[in-house]
Amino acid sequence: MNQHAHNHVELTGPWSGWKLRGRDLVSPTGLRLSPERVAGLAWREHNEAWLESKKARAAAAAKARGQQPVKVVVITLADYRQNGIAAG
Repeated sequence: MNQHAHNHVELTGPWSGWKLRGRDLVSPTGLRLSPERVAGLAWREHNEAWLESKKARAAAAAKARGQQPVKVVVITLADYRQNGIAAG
């Protein structure tokens, strides 16, 4: 009866030691987390993961740009002066 009237629930499984007390989630150490705080923590975790994925993709793209093949043309100064053709 106490569970339904006052929302005092002991959690089990991986949440063992955690409790619901009214609107708050209470840790085994007694830290009380409001629904807004839990939502804020979830939002931050999601956005930090999103930012890391963006950074990883940008780094991979930068690395791919840096590994493109380069064509090197060697022309001697004598050929340039005799034929009047500039490498371009």
